[in-house]
Amino acid sequence: MTRRHGLLGPRAVRVIALVLALGMIAGLGAPYLLQAGVPLWAVLLLVLIVLAVPVVAVARGDRTRR
Repeated sequence: MTRRHGLLGPRAVRVIALVLALGMIAGLGAPYLLQAGVPLWAVLLLVLIVLAVPVVAVARGDRTRR
């Protein structure tokens, strides 16, 4: 049985792309966010979430392929 959309469905790919795009914006804007008064823990949490999304997607895709 073959999968039509690869390891992840088209909706999951869109969500991952959105999270990564927001993370890139937050990563580049981190100094400005800190200057604007956003707490450091919130910026770090956002960066960790952005780093976790592709790692979880790869782990999930590798697990389903086995």
